[in-house]
Amino acid sequence: MLKKGEHIEGVPAELQQLLDKDQQAYDFFNTLTASYKRGYCDWVGSAKQEQTRQSRAKKAILMLRNNQKTLKTV
Repeated sequence: MLKKGEHIEGVPAELQQLLDKDQQAYDFFNTLTASYKRGYCDWVGSAKQEQTRQSRAKKAILMLRNNQKTLKTV
């Protein structure tokens, strides 16, 4: 878990690989402000286990396809 004020540098590889394969999610991700992008990157990249990062990246792609700015699920 990240400490308050800490952030992941750049886009985690797990998320970037999926964004490269999904144009719709990629396009929406690029419309987001830096703080929303950081939220996705921190959520995916802060997972300690590779399996968790992969799972979060897949969930992030689904949310981005649905044009969700935040990680809140409805």
